Amino acid sequence: MENKSEMVMKILAVFESGLFMKLISIFEISLLALGLILGNIYIILLVVIVLIAISPVYYIKRNNLDEMLQGDNEITIDERTKMINEKAATMTFGIFVVVITYIGIIIVVLRDNYPQFLVAGYALFLAALFCIILYITSRVYYSRIY
Repeated sequence: MENKSEMVMKILAVFESGLFMKLISIFEISLLALGLILGNIYIILLVVIVLIAISPVYYIKRNNLDEMLQGDNEITIDERTKMINEKAATMTFGIFVVVITYIGIIIVVLRDNYPQFLVAGYALFLAALFCIILYITSRVYYSRIY
């Protein structure tokens, strides 16, 4: 009887280990790539189903995901590195939003010469708007937390 409980505990330990999470992630990415290459919607739906099925495990282990996925080869990140990453991400975001907004303006202005690109111009506007809304929302969220 104890032998079975030990086996159950070992199986649960495998599910909680970083190796299991890495294997599931590799499996999901491989299936997604295969589905996109083959153009098969059923394979992509399988990826979505697997992702939904495994998301409770990700949610439960959300605080330990870095340690689980990085393993023992973790490199210590200091405050300077975090600050550099934050500044680079903020500048990248700002430049990206400005560039897609200007490209969208140019495409809409040239709608008489290139009417087939009008939808792309509006899509770029919507993408820029979505980025700005997402940025404002996350900024409000994090300002309340910190």
